[in-house]
Amino acid sequence: MALVVPSSPMQLPDYVGLQDPFGAIRERCVRALAEVLHERHADRVAIVTTADPAAGHTREPLGVRIGRELLARAGWTGDVTPVAVPIDADGAAIAEVVRGIRGWGDGILLLVVADGSAKRTEKAPGHFDDRAAAVDADVLRALAEGDTAALAELDPRLCQELWLTGRAAFAVLAGVFSDVPADSSLLWSGDPYGVQYVLARWQASTPAPDDGQASAR
Repeated sequence: MALVVPSSPMQLPDYVGLQDPFGAIRERCVRALAEVLHERHADRVAIVTTADPAAGHTREPLGVRIGRELLARAGWTGDVTPVAVPIDADGAAIAEVVRGIRGWGDGILLLVVADGSAKRTEKAPGHFDDRAAAVDADVLRALAEGDTAALAELDPRLCQELWLTGRAAFAVLAGVFSDVPADSSLLWSGDPYGVQYVLARWQASTPAPDDGQASAR
């Protein structure tokens, strides 16, 4: 099972003051995560996010810190494994990450902390790019429909130009589910700051029983 949540720094209390404009979105994420944890009974949560290897920060990547914050608020006290994928990871690097996650077995919940583009409006962090809306629409459709091919095939250069920082994390999600059809749903999306935020849920679909199995029940 997997849950995709926004990677805005405003998910963290360190980035908000007396005013908390992201509070409603954060609580929406916490509720969705609590529901997934209640249903999944996971052995471990893997926080999948992107990181800039050139940044040189000594702290954990922002997405990992966000994931830990949301998990704490949702009441998770089990094992957490950070999976920080280089923001410019190519197909081979993503495939290696996917193999590692699959090697942990079935008791894993993926918490994918990732965003769409950051160039949707003039006030967006990257200012306005008229290509952003169409690319974000493709990402949202793919997340809603469980379209792993579409997520895996996002153009790295175009995503870099649109500040679509979640590209590699979305590709990892796609890789983990590549041979398992996903029951997927888009729980919420919005762009209040010119950044495409999304909350989505994926789980491996269960094949319908054949007639013999159905009649035996």
